[in-house]
This record gives sequence, structure tokens and C-alpha cells, in this order.
Amino acid sequence: MALPTWAEIRKRWLTRALVLRSVPVGVVILAGVIATTWTHSLLDDHRDLVVHTYRVIDNTKDLLIALDDAETGERGFLISGERRFLDPYEKALDRMEPIRTQLRQLISDNPSQIARTDHLSLLVDRKLAELAESVTLYEQVGFPAAQKQSVAMMERATMDEIRRVIGDITETEKALLATRDALVDRDENRVRLVAILIALASLVVRTGVEFHLARWERKKRLTLPPASVAR
Repeated sequence: MALPTWAEIRKRWLTRALVLRSVPVGVVILAGVIATTWTHSLLDDHRDLVVHTYRVIDNTKDLLIALDDAETGERGFLISGERRFLDPYEKALDRMEPIRTQLRQLISDNPSQIARTDHLSLLVDRKLAELAESVTLYEQVGFPAAQKQSVAMMERATMDEIRRVIGDITETEKALLATRDALVDRDENRVRLVAILIALASLVVRTGVEFHLARWERKKRLTLPPASVAR
């Protein structure tokens, strides 16, 4: 059995109706795929920024909790003189550096937050040095010297300054979060709008094609001789 020639294939399959039905709809579908991919890409990017903002806020909370734990352990040791009360202090020190490193990485794209974090890092170093000095004084000199150091530490109010700087970092991130949430909402609306427009465009194109083909068929019949139409 001989294979059909190109002329036979074109005559049988590549009809005017098939081309008119396929090409415009294909163009609409292609445009829809491009638009949908673009809008979803924007949406994913902005959602990632929202997640990033929450991570910064959570990280500052973790840092403050670690500092509070270290301070609690130091006070427990000074009051009781028992080293077991230093457990919270020592565990807080172990997890402090990873938290600080992660915070620096998270805000590395924001100059104002970098400046705040650098200042925070200096304050944290000062606070840790104060706590370590109190513990050392208690072990080497005794409670009175450690108590005097604790009073001086409270007067310097390093922890209050740390809370203030962390508050500034958090408030900045919350402002960014509001902006980024708005972008996500806008992108979600854009995705829905693109879907609606694609559906409408497809409907309009298909309706237009069918209308054109119907007119073409009527015009074709009118141009045929009466005898041909009868047959």
C-alpha cells in the first residue's frame, strides 16, 4: 500500500477549517503559557521574600531567648554557687554563634539591616563578656566581687540596648513584610486575571473562527452553480 503524497495529506488534513481552528487557538494557548509562567514566577519570588522576612524575625527572637537563657544561668550560678545552674548559660553560648551567623546571612542584602546587625553584634559580644566576667569573678574571687560586677552590668543596661536594637530590626522587617504581603496579594490577583483573560481569549477566538468558517461556507455555496449545490 502506497504512502499518501504530501498533496493528498494537505488536501485531506490541512484544510482551511483545520488551520483556522488550530493556529489562533494555539497562539492563545502559547501566550497563556508564557503569561502564566511569568506571573507564577513573580508570585514564587515574592512568597520567598515573605518567608525570608519571617525567618529574620524568628532569628532575632531566637537570639534574644539565647541571651535571656545565658543571663538566667549566670544569675542562678551566682545566687546558688552550684555549677549545675550554669547549664542554661553554657547551652546558650553553644547555640549563640549559629544564630548570629544565620542572622548576618539573612540580612546580607539590606544595608540598613547590616548596620543594625553590626551594632547588635558588638552589644552581644559586650553582654557575653560581662556574663563571663561575672562567672570568673565568682569562681576566682567570690560572691561580693561577682555581685559588684553584676550591679555595674545592670547600670550599663547592655541588655536593654540589645532589646532596643532587636526591636528596630524586627520593626524594619515587619514593614518589609507588609510590602511583600501586598505584592503576594497583587500577584495572586494577577494569576487569577491571567487565567480569566486566557479563557475569554480562547472563547472569543474560537467563536470568531467558527463564525468566519460559517460565513465562508455560505459564501462558498452561493458561488457554486445551482446544479452543483443540488448534487
